[in-house]
Amino acid sequence: VGPYPMVSPLDLLALIGLVLGTLAAAAFLAFAVVRWRLARRIASALGPGKIVMTAPARLAPLVGPSAGDAPSGGEPVGGWGLLVLLPAGLYFHSWFGDRELFVAGPSITYIGVPDPGSRGARGPIALRYLNAAAKEDGIAIRLPYAEQWAAAIRSRLIGRKS
Repeated sequence: VGPYPMVSPLDLLALIGLVLGTLAAAAFLAFAVVRWRLARRIASALGPGKIVMTAPARLAPLVGPSAGDAPSGGEPVGGWGLLVLLPAGLYFHSWFGDRELFVAGPSITYIGVPDPGSRGARGPIALRYLNAAAKEDGIAIRLPYAEQWAAAIRSRLIGRKS
């Protein structure tokens, strides 16, 4: 027997579990801090009481004839970030970098969600809108509670069109 104590397989598994648990907790904390800082930055830019709802979301261009069109003539916005429902529209800001998209409520032409039983609670919302060039564009939004978000968008943004 050498100068080092013998490590049992259970001790090794406990150490691996501790390391993985610590990494998971650190990742969750980092995500929470980034989300809080981004929401605070958006709230300070807009003023108090302007944010209706926020959620982590993943955006992707919708497949179709206008899927290659970008909201402002550049490359299409997509990726992971924070989706914010505002009284005047939807705002998306990516977690890293400054990729953002604002869709004004009156420019929304269509919103749809899949059947609740088809893909679970994180189903994508299909959103079509008129972009800055007055061409129809669209995004697929994948976020928790898609049906509730679609209902909130309909009642707060689309329902105001008269």
